[in-house]
Amino acid sequence: MTPFDPRQDLATLRAQYDLIDELLERFGGQLAGAVPAISGWSPEHHLAHVALANELVLRNLKSLAKGEGLLIVRGGEPLAPTVPMLAAGRLPRGKAQAPRMVRPPETVERELLRQWLDDGRRELEALDAAAVVAGELKVPHQLLGPLDAPQWARFAAVHTAHHLTIVLEVLRARAAAEELPAPPRIASLAHGG
Repeated sequence: MTPFDPRQDLATLRAQYDLIDELLERFGGQLAGAVPAISGWSPEHHLAHVALANELVLRNLKSLAKGEGLLIVRGGEPLAPTVPMLAAGRLPRGKAQAPRMVRPPETVERELLRQWLDDGRRELEALDAAAVVAGELKVPHQLLGPLDAPQWARFAAVHTAHHLTIVLEVLRARAAAEELPAPPRIASLAHGG
């Protein structure tokens, strides 16, 4: 039984998209520069990565809700550290590289980034949270193993929070803003095994 609440995680994801919109509006050109001591990617690289990754996550959630899709498998469990890590609401820093299909382009075109984010928000709004249920149908994650629908929803919120934290750290380091918005909180969940 998964300890995750897809309604809560999808609501967090919506709030994260609101924060991304705010960052794009308030800090525009300041999102282009990296601070290598924090990350080799600029804030807009992180935002592009999030948009691309969430496109895949939302496609997985849609397939799982329909009960059909090319990537769906029956059964299997995530790798041992996955559920506790997602329950804690934090991903380790610098431990994984983004798979090729979600790696941002070297130069992020703002119009294309905006389109990716808008497409993601439309898919998110079209998703019925009541259809995001645990079950034997899963879609494998490249590093975490097979995840069911609530685990994918949780991954989206936690992964997006991970990258938004880095974006805000870079903006702070670059003195881009005296007051940055606070990211939506990811609640840590007690994991009962």
